[in-house]
Amino acid sequence: MDPFIPIQTNQKSIVRIAFDILFLFIKLPLFAFLIIEIVIINDLIFRQIQRLEFHIVFHKFMRIIILLHNYISGRLLLLVLGYFKYKSLFHSSAPNFKHGNLQSYCFYCSRTSPIDVFVLITYFSPSFTHTSIQKDRVKCKIISYGKAILESFQISKCGFKRFTDGENIKDLMNQIRKTRTGPLIIFWEGGITNGYSLLKIDKAIINEIYNIYNLTQEQPQRSYYFGTNPQGILCLQHEDRMNLIGNNPLQMLINILTNSFCSLDMFFLKCRQFNFKDRFPEIYQGFVEDTIKRGISDQSWKEFRKMFAQQDA
Repeated sequence: MDPFIPIQTNQKSIVRIAFDILFLFIKLPLFAFLIIEIVIINDLIFRQIQRLEFHIVFHKFMRIIILLHNYISGRLLLLVLGYFKYKSLFHSSAPNFKHGNLQSYCFYCSRTSPIDVFVLITYFSPSFTHTSIQKDRVKCKIISYGKAILESFQISKCGFKRFTDGENIKDLMNQIRKTRTGPLIIFWEGGITNGYSLLKIDKAIINEIYNIYNLTQEQPQRSYYFGTNPQGILCLQHEDRMNLIGNNPLQMLINILTNSFCSLDMFFLKCRQFNFKDRFPEIYQGFVEDTIKRGISDQSWKEFRKMFAQQDA
């Protein structure tokens, strides 16, 4: 399945269309207010404070304040968008599985709509990144919440960027551990899809996962992570009747504002503490097909980016 084909929804009745228009005008000002509040508080206040040199105890205290603020604001935002119910935050088939402290983790996330970014802010108050792959080397930059939200409303402009002055994922993970600004979010597919089919992962990203795993098994890194692998795959599932993507930002905005009583399910797969280098493709495919109930596209974001470039020309 083409991961950029919008999900087909049933034709709406005149009554439903009238209710959608009413919901749109009621929700829009609330939505705008909450988005502006989240962006201003996080980008102009919290992020600036976190960049200063303070004792670790202060950063821990600030982290509690940030998590509390974003959870309250984020939950209000999700309620405005119709998300009244959600299932358990994490799922694992392993018995007695413990997730540990996810603060210093690197999450590899799929993205199907702006809802994904809103949910990540609500529950994790993370650091979002831009990713560049040049000559099979992965570089990342931390971006603001405002930029992460704006780009979540664009399909063809949220793929991998082209820059050389970024940092290794390992270095960014060290930064977020010291300043309590994690977890680190990597949208490793490179763009937005309809959620029915996940894009093929670039081999450079997979190699970077191996490198991080190997690093955490060395001293003195091992003492920070207690010998575990601080990485995991995080996927969100929306109710099927929601049209997840649109051809333009306005259509996407209308889609998320006119839905109501949507369900949300979060799935987390921790990259376990063993040498998974040879087994990772098998583990990932099993997670996608068995747990997420999705397929994996034969093409990567790089191939689709060429298609978008031709359309814009």
